[in-house]
Amino acid sequence: MGHEFDYLIEKIRSAEFESNPFKHLHIESFLSDEHFAAVVGASEIDTTAANTPEQLLDQLESVGYKAISFPGCVTSKAEYLKWLEGESQKSVHKATEGFGMVLRLTPPNGSILEALDAFLKSDEMKEALANKFELEGELVVDAGIQKYLHGYEISPHPDTRRKALTWMFNANPGSDSENADIHTHYMTLKPEWAFISSFWQGNQDVDRCWVPWDWCETRKQQRNNNSIVFFAPSEDTMHAVKANYDHLKTQRTQFYGNLWYKVDPMLPKVEFEDLDIRAHMAASSSTLNSMKRTAAGRAAISLAKKFKERV
Repeated sequence: MGHEFDYLIEKIRSAEFESNPFKHLHIESFLSDEHFAAVVGASEIDTTAANTPEQLLDQLESVGYKAISFPGCVTSKAEYLKWLEGESQKSVHKATEGFGMVLRLTPPNGSILEALDAFLKSDEMKEALANKFELEGELVVDAGIQKYLHGYEISPHPDTRRKALTWMFNANPGSDSENADIHTHYMTLKPEWAFISSFWQGNQDVDRCWVPWDWCETRKQQRNNNSIVFFAPSEDTMHAVKANYDHLKTQRTQFYGNLWYKVDPMLPKVEFEDLDIRAHMAASSSTLNSMKRTAAGRAAISLAKKFKERV
């Protein structure tokens, strides 16, 4: 039996992979004009403008959005409002400056949003994506309609090894959303930091990490509405976002999703500080002795020695 969104699978099957800055699918005009107009015109997407952050959060909650645990974010309304008011210098990661909130529509009810959300989570879509990206193993879908508030920030990262695939579909209701400072950066490591990809490639038993913004260069951004990007995380899939905008009028809105490997081993992670080889080369003996006590520290020292041999 056919489905009204079957044409989306055909678009995925026929799309050509792009390689800049890494292997991915980037499909413009993903939905038909009719479907996209219905999506961005839905009251849960094109929400009423708010006068204050408190009012904004109350309004989003009233139409079904709930704060979720998400990278680069907090779930506490009080903590977020305190940060917005400049009363908190907290960040959620050493490579970021602050944090935002991400809210998911749970669930969309009785509209095109519900139908599209269900289709993107369907077995048919999962199978099409697994075939397109040649994914093996049992996969679990996690997806939903999300709004990302001002301050949301994830520094450059390639994604964890536990993730098999990710997608981001822009459904921004604002009239000039393409020019807002809200869009995902697709990036490469700068030449002096390119060895990190080699480290991840050669150490499959170590998970990948976030790195500082100035270690990478932006090659493209996904700005256009009704566009979608799919990619399978690997050593070079660096991407990041930092939302800096007036979220009272309209919000960065996406249909966002992941395919996760069902087998989920927890791997140790070498954090970006441990990959800062130049800093380790100049480290004191006491610092080096402290680093030797952890697997991540020993890996960093080994990297520093190899780097020093090359220069």
